[in-house]
Amino acid sequence: MKTINKNIIYAAFAGIAVACFTLPSTAQAGGAVFVGHVVSLVNGGTEAVMVVEPSRYDNTGMTLRPYSSVYVYANFGNAVDGDKFKFIGDSIGTMNYTTVLGAQATVQGFRGQVVKILPGQTNY
Repeated sequence: MKTINKNIIYAAFAGIAVACFTLPSTAQAGGAVFVGHVVSLVNGGTEAVMVVEPSRYDNTGMTLRPYSSVYVYANFGNAVDGDKFKFIGDSIGTMNYTTVLGAQATVQGFRGQVVKILPGQTNY
């Protein structure tokens, strides 16, 4: 078995070549899952400030208090303020951003994917 690069492991068994692909550390492996609603969209919907809602999904590896703000890099599409999403991705540490009132805020940052939760939907 030999490593071609950090994401591919190559092995040959009786003349048959097998390549195993491993996920890089930046892949959306799902290290964090939580539910929240958008309070401010940034950069055309590719980033957002969200407020974490109490849920059964708080497995972020840290303590995210309900109703705390987080900064999320994900494709929010044509979301609007108030839309609810389930986030799946990874923590990227703390982030600084400028609030709409011009103040600086420091919050936990996340990068991953979001799934929109429709109004009235309870199976998320």
